[in-house]
Amino acid sequence: MTAPTLYNLGSGPRRLFDLLPDPSAFTGWREVRVDLDPGCRPDILSDLTDLSQAIPDGSADLIYCSHVVEHFFDHDVPRVLQEFARILRPDGAAIVRVPDLAGVMQAFDEGDLERPLYHSPSGPISALDVIFGHRRSISAGNHYMAHRTGFTQASLARRMLDAGFEEVQTLPGPSVEFCAVATMRPANHRAQINALMDFMGV
Repeated sequence: MTAPTLYNLGSGPRRLFDLLPDPSAFTGWREVRVDLDPGCRPDILSDLTDLSQAIPDGSADLIYCSHVVEHFFDHDVPRVLQEFARILRPDGAAIVRVPDLAGVMQAFDEGDLERPLYHSPSGPISALDVIFGHRRSISAGNHYMAHRTGFTQASLARRMLDAGFEEVQTLPGPSVEFCAVATMRPANHRAQINALMDFMGV
């Protein structure tokens, strides 16, 4: 029997399973890391706008995509989300985490755009970092970190429905971000989804 598979899309350099405080829910699972940056040494080196040569239809039991979709130009977002829908099994779930532009606007201080809104493992994150991308990483030469579009809970849910998902639930995160859980029909793997929600603090 083939092991259930989580595709970590835009994975960065580390395995998601190594980051989970309690990875026991994923015992027997396989994680496939996909990234455009060869420096991350992913399992699959690919642009998320076209995974057709790398990932067959209906291959993913779960998709995890954290702080990635905002790095695409807005006109490419439909193609990215359609690829998510294409590779997902009918009873799977896509978990997408992005910055929350509505949250940024609520916390916006027009007199101090560099004021930290929250602290991340990469350091303090300001409104400028959320809107345009992590400035310290970009200044160090990592242009993959630039942001090219943004979302609110309502806007991402609408775009995921337009991409072919049947249901999208959005949940606010612990900082200026939110998570969307998109499905085609009621999803299996509830224990794994809950473990990811706990990891994200949702």
